[in-house]
Amino acid sequence: MERHTHMSSQVLPATEQTLLLRVARTYRAICGSWSRLSTPGGGQWGVALIVITLSCLLRVDLVSAKDGAVSPVDLDALNVARDIYQANCAMCHGFDGIPMMSGAPNFANGERLEETDNQLLESIRKGKGTMPSWAKILDEQERAAVLAYTRMILADGLFLEHCESCHSLNIPVLADTIPKSREKLNNHDGSWDLCASYPTEQMMAREDIITLIRFLRDVARPELKGQVVGTEG
Repeated sequence: MERHTHMSSQVLPATEQTLLLRVARTYRAICGSWSRLSTPGGGQWGVALIVITLSCLLRVDLVSAKDGAVSPVDLDALNVARDIYQANCAMCHGFDGIPMMSGAPNFANGERLEETDNQLLESIRKGKGTMPSWAKILDEQERAAVLAYTRMILADGLFLEHCESCHSLNIPVLADTIPKSREKLNNHDGSWDLCASYPTEQMMAREDIITLIRFLRDVARPELKGQVVGTEG
């Protein structure tokens, strides 16, 4: 079985992606399809939307650069890990962590993720149950990255749904008012001001907001870049 996605030792900078691609993603997220451009007056409507979108995206870049957001390399590492998972694991474990093969653990519910990194990396390397060994298909760095992604797969789905159309190059900067510990997040009764241009509290359940916040803070973890940290377990 050939490897579909390879993690290079140096991740390409996210800034090499074109702004036009980001506009297209945002347009599709807002409209749901390209059909409006083909309707009477749709061209003018589309041009206006693109101009507005360009302004928003440029503003996002400026704010992120000013506030010292998570490095684009961190976001690239997330994209690479996601690609490795989708190319090699999703056929059995599902793109969203909900298994497509009987007997596979449900990662979306956290099944088996209570095990240590070393235990899970050993299962990936040697195989377990009906899952074959991946030692000759994914190298150590790729196995570490895909495990880190698996631990955040549910939150990544929330990011793709609610944030990625505007933040394809920059992770949102969390306000200082957002609590840092899980306990304080669970007991937080203030505003969830995550994004100035997105009605977070109206569009997301409280539990999903907390999951997304923890994800935004985990993106910078070295494990996502395929670095094996510590010797736990």
